[in-house]
Amino acid sequence: MYRILIADDEGIMLEALKSIITSNFGNVCELAFAKTGRAVVELAESFRPDIAFMDIQMPGINGIQAIKEIRKFHISTKFIIITAYDKFDYAKEAINLGVIEYLTKPVKKNVVVAVLEHAMKQISEERQKRSDNLRIQE
Repeated sequence: MYRILIADDEGIMLEALKSIITSNFGNVCELAFAKTGRAVVELAESFRPDIAFMDIQMPGINGIQAIKEIRKFHISTKFIIITAYDKFDYAKEAINLGVIEYLTKPVKKNVVVAVLEHAMKQISEERQKRSDNLRIQE
């Protein structure tokens, strides 16, 4: 099971990502949604997402600042930025924060699926490594 948090202030984007994820990954994903930067940080504390889709421009704090705050308490979340802004400064800061992908809107369904598959593979490998390490310690 993968916990996926989607943060975007546009309802149509939230619905589009929800539709893509549920139609391609079905029951292996638990989804949560936020429409503001502050709401996404608060939700991430309790939901503890494995993967987070983040818009940059949201009411309140922006997506970059939200990522910084979430990283303080949940370092392993895989962040994927989906934004209408292709400004170099945002992309540079996102890379420095370890964002695994920076996508500009409009985003194609097959790209979302491919990026999610990549993130899920990384998470599965990390989980397997932790599991192997626990067995070694026993």
